[in-house]
Amino acid sequence: MKDIHSILKPWPMWKSHWQKRQQQNGRRLQYIAFFSTIFLLAIPYGIINQIISWMDISRLDPVTPLDDAIPFIAWSFIPYVSLYFYYPAGALMSPKDDISRIQMLMLHQVLFLSSWAISIIFILIPTKIHIRNHIPEDIRAGEGFWGFFYGDIMHNTDQPWNAWPSLHIVQSLLIVLMLGHWLKPQQRKKTILALWFGWVMLAISVLTTKQHFAFDLVTGIIVALLCWQWLLKPAVKWSESEAATDFTFEE
Repeated sequence: MKDIHSILKPWPMWKSHWQKRQQQNGRRLQYIAFFSTIFLLAIPYGIINQIISWMDISRLDPVTPLDDAIPFIAWSFIPYVSLYFYYPAGALMSPKDDISRIQMLMLHQVLFLSSWAISIIFILIPTKIHIRNHIPEDIRAGEGFWGFFYGDIMHNTDQPWNAWPSLHIVQSLLIVLMLGHWLKPQQRKKTILALWFGWVMLAISVLTTKQHFAFDLVTGIIVALLCWQWLLKPAVKWSESEAATDFTFEE
């Protein structure tokens, strides 16, 4: 088995938690990985989003006729926010054996690396998501049932920037691919169908909530598949090989 780059192997930051991995019913490492997404994904995203909003400079307009043709669907807010169930799933649904624990850490590391790299694109090529004006004005103003979710919550916490590649798509697709790898043969058929149905609904929702351009969706899928093929998949294969048996966090 060909060795992988050290940046893909479990990082030293996990070492102390790895030594205590049997605590909390064998889930300690999974809990730590999940909470790390708050500090290493959510907080940086929010800071960058606010900074770019303050700058108010858009360098690219990837709008297409498809973006104008896709209708706003208010209830698609529900599959859109389903992303926030993917983060705990990517940690807590990993099996409690050491190989799967290593794979779970590698998944999070690829999520971190890809998200940080995409954040550089957000900063260098800020893109304003101006198609929010397709949403009825009363909803944008926070009026009515859906107005609360869009005008009061979504639009107040997530400014119309951080467009492409869509982190919603990159992160959720990587997690779905990893969850599929962990499924046992007898679980695969129905669970895989449910996973992919949920993900397709989420992917459609980034367009029908007017949170993203179609360009953001396409580039997000491309980035996720490249990260899977070039980073996460080789890392998973390495974790299942004899080369990983002698791994120490000092490497």
